Amino acid sequence: MIEEPTTPRTDFFLKLASEADMPTVLAAFYRQDTKTEVDDETGEETVINVGDPYLVQYTKDYALDVVGVIHRPTGVILTDADGNEYPEQAPLDGWHVNVRLVTDAMREVVEALDVTHGLVPTTPARLWA
Repeated sequence: MIEEPTTPRTDFFLKLASEADMPTVLAAFYRQDTKTEVDDETGEETVINVGDPYLVQYTKDYALDVVGVIHRPTGVILTDADGNEYPEQAPLDGWHVNVRLVTDAMREVVEALDVTHGLVPTTPARLWA
């Protein structure tokens, strides 16, 4: 029997402890602007960081969807001042980020993140269209 090749995953669901963990955990997706200064006397070039590092949410290779805190119904129905009923929502633990790979350029990085921070949600809160 000939096995059909499997298609590599393109969508990953990550859960971080908090938003503050993003620069560390997702460091491969952050960039730092720089400028080069030249010493007038020696001609020596020095590269200097400019501004703060920033998250690059999409390139030709990937897209990041920062979902943040996800809320789910608790099963309790509340009533507002106008008598309208609505489900009570409670936050789930963690800070959630979805990754879609467009090419394989970041595959090793994302698959390593999937091992340490990946989820397989039964009902994802947000999907790629």
